[in-house]
Amino acid sequence: MLLTDIFEEELQSSTVFRDESKLSAAYVPSSLPHRTSELRELIRLFLGVMKNPCKMSQQVILSGSIGIGKTALSKCFGKILEEYAKAHKINLHYVHVNCRRKKSRFLILREVVHHFNPTVPHRGYSPEELLHMLDHLLESQNIHLVLALDELDFLLRKNDESLLYDLIRWTDEQLNGVQRVSLILIVRDRAYLKDLDAGTLSSLQNNHIYLAPYSAFQLKDILQERAQESLLDFAVKLDVINLIADIASERGDARFALELLWRAGKYADRDRITSILPEHARLAKADIHPDFRKDIFQELSLHHRLVLLSIIRQLKKHRAAYTTTGSVEATYNIICEEYLETPRKHTQLWEYIKDLEQLCLITTKLSGKGVRGKTTLIGLPDAPLFLLENELQNSLRSVKNDT
Repeated sequence: MLLTDIFEEELQSSTVFRDESKLSAAYVPSSLPHRTSELRELIRLFLGVMKNPCKMSQQVILSGSIGIGKTALSKCFGKILEEYAKAHKINLHYVHVNCRRKKSRFLILREVVHHFNPTVPHRGYSPEELLHMLDHLLESQNIHLVLALDELDFLLRKNDESLLYDLIRWTDEQLNGVQRVSLILIVRDRAYLKDLDAGTLSSLQNNHIYLAPYSAFQLKDILQERAQESLLDFAVKLDVINLIADIASERGDARFALELLWRAGKYADRDRITSILPEHARLAKADIHPDFRKDIFQELSLHHRLVLLSIIRQLKKHRAAYTTTGSVEATYNIICEEYLETPRKHTQLWEYIKDLEQLCLITTKLSGKGVRGKTTLIGLPDAPLFLLENELQNSLRSVKNDT
């Protein structure tokens, strides 16, 4: 088969995706679930700039760990700001620069100047000349610039704070105090700002918005909203959304959660099925963070392994994200017969389950709405079930052979 034929065949094959670009890190959604209060605070801080764009400027710090919406929040705010400016005939521009990609004062300034004048050559100017050129552009066209410096930590770790100093002190020597530059500084750790000179630091420390990591509940909302945009109807069930949210909640990372959903969708496409299964989410997790350790089974007693095998078989049988202690116990009794072992009592079985959780082999949580009473739900998010089952059965054979 020709390579072009393979390509055409894949293009024509069924898919669970409506628009997979909606799951990419570059996509900025029209709404930001669970970031409304932070967005409102950012708008409040910039009200003066929006009303009087050349009479005042603003500097704001956004901080928080990776994947918790700092970039999306800033870009969403920038879009709102430009829409407001256009409606009120204000010449205001939002420019977003990633300092990890543009790794120096020169590259960052060139990127900003290029936004206003795409014909500027890539070489031949010093940072000071680019700064002067930007000053002329803003003044001659009466522009107010809102500049977001994303991943600023990268620049500060290199002890390069000169650009920040230049930008903050931009209007110090302007005759009538014309304010043309506002800043949004996006950092993972605010501690990197502590080594700035006292004058620069005093200009920044008053306006700080911290974004906390997302909870599993919040990640579920984000995944559901993004799934509606990116996946076909009925392509993913709630139990898969819950499983992915639980996996990603260890870090509170929405970017990680969305990548898991995308990769799980790719596995569904590979299998030529119309919906994403829990096993696809586990495969995605193993792809991104392969923390499956085969040697862990050597730390388990025979009955710990039998209980773990019971959990795996229950999840496989029902293609489920979670199972219950009652279902696991019923399967455990059958597996004990299979391996010619006497089943342990219910209380001992519960101890085995808690031990497996402490070893991070399984997760447990109480059931929520839709389940009568309160029961413990058991999940196994970290590795594909078929891999675990194969390794577990091999280890069980070795244990039985040794006895």
